[in-house]
Amino acid sequence: MKHSSTFLLILAVVMMASVQRTPLVALGPVVSHIQQDLQISGATTGLVAALPLLLFAIFSPFAAGFARKFGMERVLISAILLLIIGLIVRVAVPSVGFLFLGTAVISAAISMSNVLLPALAKHNLPTRVGLVIYTMSITVAISSALASVIAVPLANWFNWRWSLGVWVLPAIAAFVIWLIWAKQATPAPLNPVQHASGSLNVWRVPAAWVISVLMGVQSSLFYSVINFLPSVLIEKGMTPMQAGSYTSLFQAASLFGVLLVSLKFSGSSHKQIWTTSMAGLMLVGMTGLWLLPVSQAGVWISLVGAGSSAVFSIVMMLFALRTESAHEAAALSGMAQTVGYLIAIMGPLGMGLLHDWFHSWQVSLSLLTALMFIETVLAWFASAPTTLRQTLKH
Repeated sequence: MKHSSTFLLILAVVMMASVQRTPLVALGPVVSHIQQDLQISGATTGLVAALPLLLFAIFSPFAAGFARKFGMERVLISAILLLIIGLIVRVAVPSVGFLFLGTAVISAAISMSNVLLPALAKHNLPTRVGLVIYTMSITVAISSALASVIAVPLANWFNWRWSLGVWVLPAIAAFVIWLIWAKQATPAPLNPVQHASGSLNVWRVPAAWVISVLMGVQSSLFYSVINFLPSVLIEKGMTPMQAGSYTSLFQAASLFGVLLVSLKFSGSSHKQIWTTSMAGLMLVGMTGLWLLPVSQAGVWISLVGAGSSAVFSIVMMLFALRTESAHEAAALSGMAQTVGYLIAIMGPLGMGLLHDWFHSWQVSLSLLTALMFIETVLAWFASAPTTLRQTLKH
């Protein structure tokens, strides 16, 4: 690929990544504004928050099929256009119906790009997949932190609709850049070249299930922390303002985790050790948050944040590293995100239910710690130095 096309592709990935999580992250800080304006209950806003995870799980399996039928580039460009429409619909009219509809459209669009971006990177820059995925991960971390910081000020200065709607601007910019890049790009083949041993059904490969469950456990912890960390810290004795600052610390530590992996993982010959170590950070951090004094919470939250983002970045890399074609990467990505987000839904829902039953977050924290132990074991096997096809021959 020419240098100009490579630059455009990376720029396109950066712009798309900037709106991969921000439309969802920006919702949480302004929930109180939405409840007051639309006169809706906490349960209803909870459903809005859970809706993206459910739709990620529903739509992710279709992404690879759409890519085979229409081409990855067309599907990704269509996904950005759909995202723009969803962002506008969500804030066009102050009503519960439009809030749900817009969120649903946004979630469907993001599910497509979540699955296909690693596969597109493998097709266009097979020797620099790590660069593309790490650039995407870093952008997601930075933009998510920015969304958390500016959401409430924008809602206070204008209203919650402006706070959520502002993300249509980078989405439009991403759409334009992707159109420009697509004109120069070599399209990924609509029909993948058949492997000598035939097509690969990733759903029947045990190693693919290990990767999928690893992503699910990581996502379950991430969304549990994002939704409940402030409440956990308040129960342990912090003020709401202090608890909110630790949520920002979690996001900042996430950026450090991505940077650490981007500098060390790709060139390492010990990828299993790296993956297991990053999962181990989450285990240590969650254990500390569960059992040790809240005065040390900053250390444990930093470990959980860094480990969580590092494991997520590595899983995105595994979609490319453990497959032998862009279409196999898309299929594995679709499977992992379907299984992963179905598991992820259980984390926040389970934490909420356990808190209602026991009137304490300690039981939830103990179960999350147990999940982190399972994740650490899965991390070793998920990052084995073999492709999915090779595992079937052993």
